[in-house]
Amino acid sequence: MTPQSLRLARSIAGTIVPMVFISCAQAANDAVQARQAAPRVIGKDSSWSLRLPKDDKVIYRGVVSFDEAGVGNRQITYPAPNAVGMLAAVLTHGAIVGSMRDSQKNKLQEAADKVLLPYRSVLDSYKHQELMRRGLEKTFTGGSKKLVESTEKPGADWFIESAPVFSITQDQTAIILDNSASIYAPNAPSAAAYQNTVTVVSLAKEGTDLATFWTANSGEKLKEESASLLAESLDIILSEMASGPSKEGNPYKTVRYFEGTTEKMERGQLISERCGRVLIKTLRGGLMSVPARRGTATAPASDCADVPGNLK
Repeated sequence: MTPQSLRLARSIAGTIVPMVFISCAQAANDAVQARQAAPRVIGKDSSWSLRLPKDDKVIYRGVVSFDEAGVGNRQITYPAPNAVGMLAAVLTHGAIVGSMRDSQKNKLQEAADKVLLPYRSVLDSYKHQELMRRGLEKTFTGGSKKLVESTEKPGADWFIESAPVFSITQDQTAIILDNSASIYAPNAPSAAAYQNTVTVVSLAKEGTDLATFWTANSGEKLKEESASLLAESLDIILSEMASGPSKEGNPYKTVRYFEGTTEKMERGQLISERCGRVLIKTLRGGLMSVPARRGTATAPASDCADVPGNLK
């Protein structure tokens, strides 16, 4: 390594390492602030608002597997005479590998999105205003609820920010929602009382022409299913926020479920099994509601009237 390269490496390390410590310190401070805004139970008659996202159009994607989005076993060797040079080399290598993986992921996603072609006439005009209005009507939590504009700020009521992203399986039998949400307690606009991402997988539909099934009548089936997924995600995150951290006694288990007709598995902490659905907290801390496998014992139908988003 030339003297110029060594100076550059030291400069990079001297800039990045402090940034890492600063970021960690800031994250810890943010966590403390969030804990200070202690969650409170949203009562039966509590009022809450759901804010529209800034982007008008609802986001849909094709389900894609990123298992092949690697860069092989290619090794890049950087001469590093000392620890500072080694750190700079590792960071540089990581940036190159990350860029290559991102490029591969983008190509895979573009290919997966071709499944959406039959849905374009519906999706191009499907707005968050319609989705969230329908979803809000399907929620069980609280009393008075309203949809507010993207410019609205948290105020005297419970306040929810929601960023839903939907995916359609390649066999077109199911829809998956990934909803990142933040909840603000009344009169506490400076820090979210609770934040998490909820994934909700719909029950697989059967049929030979599913594109027609989903898009018939201006996409009514697609819109209703999407609204039900959104409603379930909102009820789940509100319930989780109110109940506090999961009890240590909740078992961790491997949950097997179907994402459309493809069998999947997820390891996590079991929260509930009711009405043909399983709710878990994943090892990453997110929440997942998935269809129970056939033969799994869950609560009888008579106990399902008040289950959030009760997807049928």
